[in-house]
Amino acid sequence: MNYGFYQSAAGLISQVNRLQVTSNNLANSETVGFKADSITTAQRLPARIETGAPIDAHLMLEALGGGQLSDPTRFDLSQGSLNSTGDQLNMAIDGEAFFLVGDETGGRHDVKLTRDGRFTRDPEGDLAMAATGMKVLDASHRTIPVPLGTISVGPDGVVSHEGQELGQIAMMEVDRPDALRKLGDSLIEHTAAAGKMDISADSTLWQGYLESSTVKPVLEMAGLVQISRAIEANATLMQAQDLLVGQAINTFGKVT
Repeated sequence: MNYGFYQSAAGLISQVNRLQVTSNNLANSETVGFKADSITTAQRLPARIETGAPIDAHLMLEALGGGQLSDPTRFDLSQGSLNSTGDQLNMAIDGEAFFLVGDETGGRHDVKLTRDGRFTRDPEGDLAMAATGMKVLDASHRTIPVPLGTISVGPDGVVSHEGQELGQIAMMEVDRPDALRKLGDSLIEHTAAAGKMDISADSTLWQGYLESSTVKPVLEMAGLVQISRAIEANATLMQAQDLLVGQAINTFGKVT
């Protein structure tokens, strides 16, 4: 096995993974409520140690390590800035909570979480996400009707129309937000590893505001430059290793 070739290939794969994550961040730098993804790499153990296989140790090769390995992608849950829009159906959460949204199927809701507060009145007269059409729910997974006209929404999420309460927008938090999983379309899935989901006591809702993306475009652009150089370096090393192997075969493989 060409050990150097596989080392460089592992590095190239890791950098391509970083490139995909960084490009996705840049593409969503203006997406409402988007949480920037981050990725780290770690040194991989030599195959003999990683697999526990009964292989004789090769001290020189094992001193080089097992190459580079990408850790699972995580996303930044820090608070984005809140920007005023003046639209009464735009909402933003100040805190660590999430909106509760879902599609009603067979009397039950397929519940998801989101920080995208671009809401609208759907054809059925309920509050819903403008981007996906999923209905905004209260803590009991019930929809929230919004009649035509002016509505008001308090910091606790209570929706009112002409002094009558229509429902309360749920602001939910989980025990381990780092275990949540992104689904796309600004939706987040609550996994079993994330722990219990409950009503947030520390978050407040701002009507007429939207939360900006947490992506920092300047840092992401700088990261793209570093990644492109790393990809080029690994690709060059792979070519060099391939050339050396070819020369070795042509030199030592000749029949004298």
